[in-house]
Amino acid sequence: MSERQLADLGGGTIGGLLARRAAAMPDKPALLTAGGQLSYGELDNMASQVAGGLQELGVEQGGSVAVMLRNRLEWVTSWLGIARGGYVTVPVNTAYKGTFLEHALTLTRAVALVTESAFVPAILAVRDRVPTLRYLILVDDAPVTVPDDVSVLGYDELLLKSDVSRPEVLVRPYDTAAIALTSGTTGKSKGVVTSHLMALVAARENLECMGTTSRDVLYTCLPMFHGAAQLNVCLHGFYAGATVVLSEKFSASRFWDDIRTHDVTMFNALGSVLPMLLAQPADARDRTHRVRRVFAAPAPPDVLLPFEHRFGVHIVEGYGLTEIKNVTYNPVDARKVGSIGRPTRTTQLQIQDEAGFEVPVGEVGEIVYRPLAANVMFSHYVDDAAATLATMRGMWWRTGDLGYVDSDGYYYFVDRKKDALRRRGENISSYEVETVLMASPGVIEAAAIGTPSELGEDEVLAVVEVGEVDGFDFEALFRHCDEHLPHFMVPRYYRAVSVLPRTPTGKIQKAVLRTQGLQERTWDSQQHGHAPTRIR
Repeated sequence: MSERQLADLGGGTIGGLLARRAAAMPDKPALLTAGGQLSYGELDNMASQVAGGLQELGVEQGGSVAVMLRNRLEWVTSWLGIARGGYVTVPVNTAYKGTFLEHALTLTRAVALVTESAFVPAILAVRDRVPTLRYLILVDDAPVTVPDDVSVLGYDELLLKSDVSRPEVLVRPYDTAAIALTSGTTGKSKGVVTSHLMALVAARENLECMGTTSRDVLYTCLPMFHGAAQLNVCLHGFYAGATVVLSEKFSASRFWDDIRTHDVTMFNALGSVLPMLLAQPADARDRTHRVRRVFAAPAPPDVLLPFEHRFGVHIVEGYGLTEIKNVTYNPVDARKVGSIGRPTRTTQLQIQDEAGFEVPVGEVGEIVYRPLAANVMFSHYVDDAAATLATMRGMWWRTGDLGYVDSDGYYYFVDRKKDALRRRGENISSYEVETVLMASPGVIEAAAIGTPSELGEDEVLAVVEVGEVDGFDFEALFRHCDEHLPHFMVPRYYRAVSVLPRTPTGKIQKAVLRTQGLQERTWDSQQHGHAPTRIR
């Protein structure tokens, strides 16, 4: 990438971009949350304070700092400060507990963890198995008790530790900015290593596809531990010099009131957000707002078109993965309904068969990717060279997704090839669900599969092989899953069988189970009044 192109990207670093915006528009509102509002100048100063505070604590440059927070102002200031100081952000899903939380912190070698008191019990439960963790930084004032070898300080205390306006550290475009945890399919979740430059290119390409300007107000209610909120809205908005509104969580009934209150012009949506909004009762104010564009994951025409007609907005669809960012957008001025669009300017795509050969136009194959610029995709999986190499074939990165391309160069998503599930915008590892299922008394073998949800995407169906089918205690199995799994991974449906279908080599035939679907003897946790436990 040329020097001029890097200059356009704030020098190619997240901290550099923020400094550039603060210099150009110090008083412009940058971030609005329930906890307060910050201008670009204030946001820049607070990022420097966070970086300086971590420096004073003795966190070494390149060290991992985990963030386990609900959507709030401190999520953004922590992330930007970590980036400015040359540290590595580890976004942690707030639903994680037990082995999931332990794995996230040990894999990334987190030295410090920015969190809130509600999550401290889950953190302390795994603390003895996370030897690198030395500092807990709490954003609220609730009293907590921790082991002597862990230092606890308040967020304000961290900010006061900094005695520099901007830490003197060299951060380069190609340095690691984040390690994102992505759903594993044949093992535990992988740590995806991404650079500052990749994040900024993702933000710029979002701006280009959406036509964003500094006059826009961008809104997200999606969790900040996902790139959909962090890169596609927050960094995208900061790149444009726009105002970003960060809501704590999604509420279908309050969504449009929030949009009107803040004069939002753009928002993003994943998973079941669009169907849930469409399912709300019609309101005379449905078109009384300033929203002009919505960025969304591919949506079926029977959702996309009615949504646009009812609410008077234009939906821009795109396709991407944690490892490669968003790589296609359905162009505003030349959209094809049902398509995921055309590749971005840093992207080359191809549709290949099982042997790695390109297939003809219109034929379904695997979507494969390669970048047209350096450092705009992930570099590797943490401590997993074999998995990193396994995703490559002939200089192409294999997405594990099936699709096809038409004669105009528009791509279409067909299905996931890999054995992963998606529920309410969250990727779910079937392997990790099955591991928990098989740890339950009486379960011999287990298969976790997706079954269609009325809200789109998947509900999770657990099919368990047991010694005695009649009288099997599904409630006990549900409670076991609820205790050990994040809430979004807890299966809704359960079925017990004496023998799971297998191939001649002993592999469970999940395709057969998917075809069987929900049968008469399937136990539905919702119908029995059970819901997964969430941390409040």
